[in-house]
Amino acid sequence: MKVKAWSCYSIFCIYFVSLFILFPSIAAAQNYERVVVSGGSITEIIYALGEQDRIIGVDSTSVFPAIAAKKAQVGYVRNINVEGVLSLNPDLLLGEADTGPDKVVKQLQDTGLKTHIFSNNDNFHGIETKISQIAKLLNVEQKGQMLNTYIQADRQALKHILSQTQLKPNVLFVLSLKAGQPLVSGAGTSAHEVITAAGGHNIAGAHFTGWKPLSAESAMAMNPDIIVTMGRHGANKSIDVSKITHFKYSNAVKNKQVFTFDGSYLLGMSPRTPQAVVELAKAIHANVTYPAGYQLRAAQTSHNSKAL
Repeated sequence: MKVKAWSCYSIFCIYFVSLFILFPSIAAAQNYERVVVSGGSITEIIYALGEQDRIIGVDSTSVFPAIAAKKAQVGYVRNINVEGVLSLNPDLLLGEADTGPDKVVKQLQDTGLKTHIFSNNDNFHGIETKISQIAKLLNVEQKGQMLNTYIQADRQALKHILSQTQLKPNVLFVLSLKAGQPLVSGAGTSAHEVITAAGGHNIAGAHFTGWKPLSAESAMAMNPDIIVTMGRHGANKSIDVSKITHFKYSNAVKNKQVFTFDGSYLLGMSPRTPQAVVELAKAIHANVTYPAGYQLRAAQTSHNSKAL
């Protein structure tokens, strides 16, 4: 399955340029003008709101849109650097649920830096709430409302697809290889959440929680109907599961039901994630259709989803 990918977040950029024409008052200066972001979904949201000029620093997971990576770097989301953050003289730190370590967040808070960690809404069903909260913090609530309205087309498309089937195929999400063993998604992970939302059954979720390496024996016993792998950025290639002993005789490989999705597109819990889940649902359910007139509008980063 090949789908046309939009670049540079073009659809959001076009959509939100109209805001400055229709609602010039919301473009006025806001309370927080020097924002450090820890988490790619937050960076995406701020760009989608057209407020990217406020961002003065990002963590290493802020890879979309690509231009965001040119901002000053403050480390990895789970290991942000105190000195790196404070050297930018921010007036606000916005972080995803796994921002840390906790002692670093506390150190930053102890300096008087305003922080907001999205621990309660960093999930598929909380995306609109996260957008609204970020828009409120930046005092551009009307932009947040319009962005939430924009992604409702994806929410409705997902409902349309799931209404066409009662089946829940057995799906396995393979993140990477670790010492020759595939690292797969159990329960309580972002991959488990999107598989479930797309109407699939995360077969590994019945056996364990979190991300764990899978033995060849366990993989063969699970025998997934569908395998989803994560795309890679740049020159790194995606995993070819058909060549891995664990899966070469699986139903998924035999029936060519292996799909690759860019990680930040599918798992990012950003404004693009509802569309990614729609695309996943269409991939894993045979003979379903998109609603009449529905189009995939948001960029899919560096890889199109595809069947291998």
